[in-house]
Amino acid sequence: MRLVFIKKIIFLLLFSKSFFCFSQNALPYQLGENLNYDISFLGINVGKANLLISSNEKINNTDCFHIIGSGKTSPFFDIFFKVRDTYETYLDTVTILPTRFKRNISEGGFKKKQLYDFNHTDSAVYVKDTLYQILKSSQDMLSALFFARTFEAKDLKINNKFIIPIFMDEENYFLEIIYLEKDTLKTDFGYIECLVFQPLMQEGRVFENGEKMKVWISNDKNHLLVKVETLIWAGKIEAKLKSFKNLKYSLKLPLQDLED
Repeated sequence: MRLVFIKKIIFLLLFSKSFFCFSQNALPYQLGENLNYDISFLGINVGKANLLISSNEKINNTDCFHIIGSGKTSPFFDIFFKVRDTYETYLDTVTILPTRFKRNISEGGFKKKQLYDFNHTDSAVYVKDTLYQILKSSQDMLSALFFARTFEAKDLKINNKFIIPIFMDEENYFLEIIYLEKDTLKTDFGYIECLVFQPLMQEGRVFENGEKMKVWISNDKNHLLVKVETLIWAGKIEAKLKSFKNLKYSLKLPLQDLED
């Protein structure tokens, strides 16, 4: 197995670059929300990821959620390709746009640190001493997921497509998300009804399919990222929600009494 795919799953979990049609009327998360994921390949645990809304902070006179995403490979896979990634976003609690973004990654022998300061009024972002123009309402890697969770599901139809602008690695990208279907997942917490989406990243002027990837989002007020699945030449990589704390709403388990 190419371990680069483990890194991609961790990346998707942390920055799953968004899906849907959005509303800011009532946020589906709150301070203290803590989500843990297990990542596996052919049933073998290869890594873990965590998403935490750690605090309320004021950045540039803006009230923000300080959100931390971290991902790492398991001790055994550290031998082959050690991943220790941390991403932080400071998310405006009103506009759901990033104010500041930090990235500190260690992947094999590659290390990188980044700091972005966003100015959405001027559609710009400062990276060190360089000013980049960004697309209107651009998200960073991590804020995109939390922006995405504000989607409205009531009018969602099969094959609906949504596009979200992303700024990463000093470039502007678009992410196209396609709604596929409803599905019921058996989890450690019971049966969860989910909405299934397929993310496609724009490469140049074309949306590339790449690895066949699907994302499951809970069909309740929380809009939790429940599962990510990627098919590669060697098999299937899965990331599954393993535990959670401090959800804003009780997790909806309408089918928990179904038999296997």
